[in-house]
Amino acid sequence: MLVLVPQALVDSRYGSEKHALKIVSRIVCGHLKECHDFRAKYHLKGKPSDPRTIFGSWINIEGKTLKNICGKYNQVCRNLERDGFIERNHHYSNFEDKFPKSFRLHSNCWPSPLVLHAVKQRISKNKFHCVVGNAGGDLNGAYRAAEGHLGSFVLPEHQVGRLNAICDETEWPDDAKRRVAELYAGTWWSKVDDFGRYHTPFTNLRKGIRGEVRCAGKPVVGYDFANFQPALLTLHERAGFNVHIPDQEREIYFQQCRAGKIYEYVAGRCPVPTTRTEAKCDFLKMLNMENKSMTEMALYSVFAESFPAYADLVMMIKRDDHRAMARFLQGTEAAVMFGGVVRSFMARTTAPFFTVHDAIYTTNDQKYILRDVLNEQIKILNIPTVVEEENESSPPTTPPPTNVGMKISSGYQSNLI
Repeated sequence: MLVLVPQALVDSRYGSEKHALKIVSRIVCGHLKECHDFRAKYHLKGKPSDPRTIFGSWINIEGKTLKNICGKYNQVCRNLERDGFIERNHHYSNFEDKFPKSFRLHSNCWPSPLVLHAVKQRISKNKFHCVVGNAGGDLNGAYRAAEGHLGSFVLPEHQVGRLNAICDETEWPDDAKRRVAELYAGTWWSKVDDFGRYHTPFTNLRKGIRGEVRCAGKPVVGYDFANFQPALLTLHERAGFNVHIPDQEREIYFQQCRAGKIYEYVAGRCPVPTTRTEAKCDFLKMLNMENKSMTEMALYSVFAESFPAYADLVMMIKRDDHRAMARFLQGTEAAVMFGGVVRSFMARTTAPFFTVHDAIYTTNDQKYILRDVLNEQIKILNIPTVVEEENESSPPTTPPPTNVGMKISSGYQSNLI
């Protein structure tokens, strides 16, 4: 398994003591998770510059969690505290040894780089069945099938140096490493959120790391839909949003989405130079924020000028509640992926797979079946998108497919599944 610890701990006598490494990794991952959640809540970008914002707080760990790591965890923690690797909050409770415990990484270790480190212990892959109730409905079988394949995929622990290097190229390397380490922190899990999106430990991995996943030692391949959320707006009639889109506007919007250029299209019309990445980020914010704030965005002004009917559609969907857009887009995405792609793929092969929202991965020998299944869904539903291979460093191994006609039949979102 892999843990995330300071290099100073690896270089010490604890470098081969798995219980100490696992306990410190839990504390480090707790620090990073709390910091990430705080920054996400307040829409803060990039990594924090002050280590106190990461390591200054106390991390609570339940006693049963520590006991699962090591029956004699108290002694291990005392040794780590004595040697200046962790601190314990002795004033956390009024009673000695009352659970949960409270720790933080010692300030001696703050300057030390955090690294993924291999520990000789097999990962636990006990999974919970996803219970989605009415939210999952007809898709429950597809969700559970995806869950059943989770244990087939692993990251190569002997390539820990490569995994560290990939994470070091990201905007916040320590948080990217945290997501890898959390794969190994406890039992694996699977859940469906209120909007129908399916979440697993693989959902949190960076795309570059997902490319390193292996199945029985063999490489995997992943495909997703280009510009998928903007493209899903064209299925508005199926969800009961009856907004008339003029033919010319609809044709231009389809062309840009189908070519995978919708973000570049709006970026090129912004009053100040805007990159594709910036335009994509603002476009997704535009789709999901409250209408009042949305109308103040420069990108919304550009979008409304270029596609006024689609801008009216976005405004209408969020008129009463801005979360309605997430329900529409993510619910439609789930219907396409699990009601269409997953079911069709399972009908053709028993090969394992895992999904990450609008992306799906399988073994390399099944890549052509998977790609064909995705292209079929594009044609069936007439979505203006193309299938792209999820690979950050290499071009697709096959040319992009030709797809989509022009008319979308009316109906409801339930017709997608």
